[in-house]
Amino acid sequence: MQRRGFEVIEVSGDVGNLPITIRQTNSKMAKLPGLLLMSTLAALIVLPQLGFAVYALTSADVRSALLSHPIMAVELALALVFWVGLIIWPLRNILIALISDRLVDIRDGTVKVVDRTPFSTTLWDMPLASFEGVALHTRTSLSVVRQEAVLVHPNKNRSVILMAAERIGGQEFDRLCQALSLPIVPVGRLYDLSDKPRERQNAVAA
Repeated sequence: MQRRGFEVIEVSGDVGNLPITIRQTNSKMAKLPGLLLMSTLAALIVLPQLGFAVYALTSADVRSALLSHPIMAVELALALVFWVGLIIWPLRNILIALISDRLVDIRDGTVKVVDRTPFSTTLWDMPLASFEGVALHTRTSLSVVRQEAVLVHPNKNRSVILMAAERIGGQEFDRLCQALSLPIVPVGRLYDLSDKPRERQNAVAA
């Protein structure tokens, strides 16, 4: 399910009335330790290997030794690619998360979403009536447990987080569903859309 794990969900306006505008971002402080760790590892592990690679390409003696032992040259190249990928890829993901955001606007029977990253801006919209309902999802991580109100679509990639808090009250959740004119659906609909949605009274809103 392609629901971005944004940590900060800011809702503009009253969730009990349309239009609803939502901005989703990531906490800079939460990402800072990971950014510092991966940057340090990159400096300690990747930079020396890149320096050796540059030296090998510019030194005639080293080039001759590698050409005479092609298997060793391949092993060194694979090791370099492995370490660069192991360090640089997570570092890239952290940087993208820091400067990416999502804007959600619900009005006039339409859900509009704008996803912005450092490299692209993606806009899509769907009729509000095409969504199955709203599910109450509990997200657990090492640092926090929170509840999310998720607008569920048959296409998992189009499900959208609407609210997030340590605890979403039942009355607030009901008002959100009423504003959207959509039923409560079981949280399992986020992962298994093979069954028909259950009736509203069978869903549990904490």
